[in-house]
Amino acid sequence: MSFCQMIHTEAVDDIMLLELRPGVSSLADHDVLNELEAIRNLRREIGCQKLVIDLSEAPFFGSSMLELIRVLWNDVSSCGGRLVLCNPSPVGREVLMVSKFDRLWPMTDTREKAIALLSSASNVAAWPASLQELIAKYDHGPTQLREAVSGLSSIRLRIPAPPGAWSVLQIVCHIADFELVYADRMKRVVAEDRPTLFGGDPDVFAAKLAYAQRNLEEELDVITSVRREVSRFLKTLAPADFERTGQHSADGPLSLMRLLERIAGHIPHHVDFIERKKKTLV
Repeated sequence: MSFCQMIHTEAVDDIMLLELRPGVSSLADHDVLNELEAIRNLRREIGCQKLVIDLSEAPFFGSSMLELIRVLWNDVSSCGGRLVLCNPSPVGREVLMVSKFDRLWPMTDTREKAIALLSSASNVAAWPASLQELIAKYDHGPTQLREAVSGLSSIRLRIPAPPGAWSVLQIVCHIADFELVYADRMKRVVAEDRPTLFGGDPDVFAAKLAYAQRNLEEELDVITSVRREVSRFLKTLAPADFERTGQHSADGPLSLMRLLERIAGHIPHHVDFIERKKKTLV
């Protein structure tokens, strides 16, 4: 639904989604104010306290658009709500950083991540924006992986490409195994004082743990379930908890933040390999 000229509005569960339309960057100040009042009235009418603003159609914007976002943020924050921006262009991200608004409003690179972030535990709103973006990246990983392997036949999943490299199935099995490893590491860093964290050799895992006999859907389900479960307890923590450390047998002290950064980047790293492999499979 939409009652505005240049900003399309939708409701996703208890989240109000605002999608800027092409041309919004050229709106005059009085037009922006009209749009703002229409949105504020609609938000109050439906009782929504969570906002996602999709900036994908606004490659650049000025002070009027920033003021619109700021007023909406004031509205929702005054009643305990939250606001997340998504899909900013490089120029838009730079504007937000220079104006220091990136410290107030978390930014994600997809709408799905923004919605997932607003659906999380309420205390996440008190986290620094960078940590909120990191947990959103972690939550999005299983979806990203499923999309990457979608449509591959059982044969193509098992073809080493290039010859001698891991197959797509082996990569997914590797990801699943190390989801469990990192889940254990993060839990023990939270629960114990400076626990010892042991390393693991991916090639040894692949050679000994029957990757060729494992089932793709089971592995994807493991990855999805582990991340949901770990994400749930991570979202109960205070920012200071992410400074807790464990002693890795090879890498030395590792904080919870560093562990989360590593595992959040693990799936995107391997998805890049999978996309390149798919181009060689015929």
